[in-house]
Amino acid sequence: MSIPKFRDWRIRTKLIIVTLFLVLLPLMCVAYLSMDRFGKALRSASEEDLEHLVRNIYSMCKVQEEMVQMKVVSDLNVAREILYRHGHKIEIVPEKKVSFDAVNQFTNERFPVTLPFWRVGGVPLSRDTHFVDEVQNLVGGTCTIFQRIEGDHLLRISTNVIGKEGKRAVGTFIPSYSPVAEAILAGRSYRGRAYVVDDWYITAYEPIKGRNGTVIGALYVGVREQSARSLRHEIKRIKVGDTGYVFIIDSNGILKVHPAKEGQNVIGSMDSSGFEYIRSMVEGSLSLPEGDVGTIRYPWINPELGEKKPRQKINKYIYFEPWDWIIAAGTYEEEIYHALYETERFIMIMVIVGIALVFILTITFSKVLTRPIQELTEVTTKMVGGDLSQRVRIHGADEIGVLGVSFNRMIVQIQHHTSNLENMVEARTQELKESREEYRELSRFLNSILDSATEYGIMALDFYGKIIEFNKGAEKLFGWTKEEVLNKEKAEITLLPEDRKRGIQKEMAKRLATEGVCELEMDRVRKNGEHFPALSTITAIKDPSGKTTGFVEIVRDITRRKALEKELRETKEFLENIMESSVDGIVTTDLKGKITYLNRAIEEMLGYMKEDLLGEHISRLYVRGIQEARDIMALLQAGERAGNYEMEVRRKEDEILAILTSLFLVRDEDGQVVGTAGIFKDVTEKKRLEAKLKAAQAHLVEASKMRALGELVAGVAHELNNPLMASQTILHVILNNPLKDCPNLERLELVRKCNDRIEKIVDHLREFSRQTKPEFRKLDINRPIENALMITGQQLLSHNISVVKRLSEDLPEVLGDSNQLEQVFLNLISNARDAMDVATCPTKELTICSYINEDEEIPMVAVSIKDSGVGIPEKNLDKVFEPFFSTKPVGKGTGLGLSLCFGIVEAHGGRLEIKSQHFKGTEVKVVLPVVKSGKE
Repeated sequence: MSIPKFRDWRIRTKLIIVTLFLVLLPLMCVAYLSMDRFGKALRSASEEDLEHLVRNIYSMCKVQEEMVQMKVVSDLNVAREILYRHGHKIEIVPEKKVSFDAVNQFTNERFPVTLPFWRVGGVPLSRDTHFVDEVQNLVGGTCTIFQRIEGDHLLRISTNVIGKEGKRAVGTFIPSYSPVAEAILAGRSYRGRAYVVDDWYITAYEPIKGRNGTVIGALYVGVREQSARSLRHEIKRIKVGDTGYVFIIDSNGILKVHPAKEGQNVIGSMDSSGFEYIRSMVEGSLSLPEGDVGTIRYPWINPELGEKKPRQKINKYIYFEPWDWIIAAGTYEEEIYHALYETERFIMIMVIVGIALVFILTITFSKVLTRPIQELTEVTTKMVGGDLSQRVRIHGADEIGVLGVSFNRMIVQIQHHTSNLENMVEARTQELKESREEYRELSRFLNSILDSATEYGIMALDFYGKIIEFNKGAEKLFGWTKEEVLNKEKAEITLLPEDRKRGIQKEMAKRLATEGVCELEMDRVRKNGEHFPALSTITAIKDPSGKTTGFVEIVRDITRRKALEKELRETKEFLENIMESSVDGIVTTDLKGKITYLNRAIEEMLGYMKEDLLGEHISRLYVRGIQEARDIMALLQAGERAGNYEMEVRRKEDEILAILTSLFLVRDEDGQVVGTAGIFKDVTEKKRLEAKLKAAQAHLVEASKMRALGELVAGVAHELNNPLMASQTILHVILNNPLKDCPNLERLELVRKCNDRIEKIVDHLREFSRQTKPEFRKLDINRPIENALMITGQQLLSHNISVVKRLSEDLPEVLGDSNQLEQVFLNLISNARDAMDVATCPTKELTICSYINEDEEIPMVAVSIKDSGVGIPEKNLDKVFEPFFSTKPVGKGTGLGLSLCFGIVEAHGGRLEIKSQHFKGTEVKVVLPVVKSGKE
């Protein structure tokens, strides 16, 4: 390689270029960045001014709208006061009719309608203008009364709103689909902008309701939206730049405020490129969030100014929804960016002057710099030719001198590195020889490992599937020798023909590419054609660059494993069939209490599907929840297993089941506890039958006691009757032959009355104790109540209990057995007496009422027995009708009284109700059906 002779003008030119580049590049970058930053700031400030302008106009409109809306709401309050000062409700006079020619204010659809006359406090409203004109005189706005007509439309029956023909808009109506009508008919007021007859108004509506609370019409006040004329005038006076202005359009493209074209529809206006910029601005403003400002730019030619070339124009816009106003402000970009263009022009002039000065200075200094560089170039040429003994002469300590010193040092280092490189090449050659020998040793070691793996067939394949390695295990497994297949056959000779046809090798390659390894269970074929199940694992062989160069397949005969799996599966299915056939429920859980298995009997017992419970905690089924699960686990940990354990579980329908279960721990093959198991037997029906049997036995005992008591009462009554008859006879004789001036005559009369009462009680006891079958007859419910009070009256007085009777007369008859109903009332009165016979009861009052219960679907007679005793705790209210349940002290009650009463009332087709508050008293109601007419 050679370097051409140095030429002074070339280097000088290069130096000039380099110097210009090094000096001008930073200068131009600074100028560009300054211009860019300044330009962005100025553009941003100019656009923000436009944005602030439209926001300020938006705020002015919002304030104006709020002021008008507040006035309208105030006007509505005034109108309401005027309307209802003559009366509180609208009077509808149905016999007086008023006809209207109803006109839809939107579509001008017409149809006749006749309505009842309206007035309030005698003041007419229908087709009368006194009320609406009075409101207008007071508040200055328009007023209307609407009447609801067929189709849920709102018809103007009185108004001072003027229509297109210059007449009052009486007879026009708001259709039901209008937002105003929808709000009013829903019973809500409406506030805001609305279309009234032929123009937009700021309005306030409220519903007028009839006596039953339904909407029958509406009251309206409002002012025209165009009343803000001063605001429109101020907007027109705003000027943007030299030629820009503010304009306002609605969502239909009609100019609401414009210096020259107000009222025109410009929705289809296009810029110089044919783009409908007004339509785009309308669509953009309607999609903006409330209060956000949008921007649009477009080229525009103003022919009125004689323009022929388009200029870029910018508009900022915002949507004021209450008035459907799109407020826009815009002008030409060159007008708002004028200061920016002037600044850019000044900076460009300064850059050009700087370039000229730098160019002159560069030519002057280039001559001084090129001479030493020429010498450096000559030495470099010789060094490239291979002469590393050359050195550069140093003329001074300036930058060129420092460069020459560095160049000489570089030559010395190159000489040193060249010598080192030669030594390294020689050492690396020796290392390669040694590593080649180590590779041979490693290859022999790996081959010995492959040959020793006799239980695994290992095959190495090249990229195309040809066998390049075949170990002893593969020979034993497939029957081919290594010499028969090595570099001669492909691995497909070990695959079944049907597998090759369905593309099993492509499937393996795909899994290798995605997963990195392919593991398959499949049948393989031996040399003799015998098939056997095998597990095949295939991995890719990659070179240092990561490219796949071949594959390694490890094959294992799994015939024995398959046989064991089949045997295990059959055993498992046999055991599962036994468990699924069991009539008792079987459940297993893990150590955390999660359900791992349940049989069909459990599904049927609890009403759940197996999928609903697997993985759920077993405590979900227990009535006692997690506490039951803890108790069971503590029991199993103490004794390994538990039999005949009773508990309650909850069905899917919340029914409670009584369960008798056998529980035991489940252990694995190492004896470690892995879970629990339970056999569940439903004994709910058995428990129910046992309870019925127990109640029946108790009922027989109670009946036997009542029979004995009846015989005793009959005997006592008979014994009392004999002396009573003698006493009555003697009294009769004495009273029929009284002695003159007998001082004890009144006392004898009192004794006679007492004997009559004793006789009546004895006769009733004989009748009550008579053992007869229940005989249902029509009866007055007050009779068994009076009989029960006759027996217990003296006891209640002895216990200082006052009795309050409120027995209704002329009650309908009920169908029942008098003795049984008397027994019910005796039990209830006795219970009330016992509840009040405690020291903690301050007042003792028993209230007995009979009345017609009118809250029922069919007529029912109710008897209420209410005491002021200690009451029943809330937790015991659900148990009071259970046999043998009693809150009385031991020996004072059997717990069968309310149970027998419940059975008797139920047999009569009635029901027994109980309400109680602890320490406040108890009320028991006996509710019986009334006898239907014509039937007993």
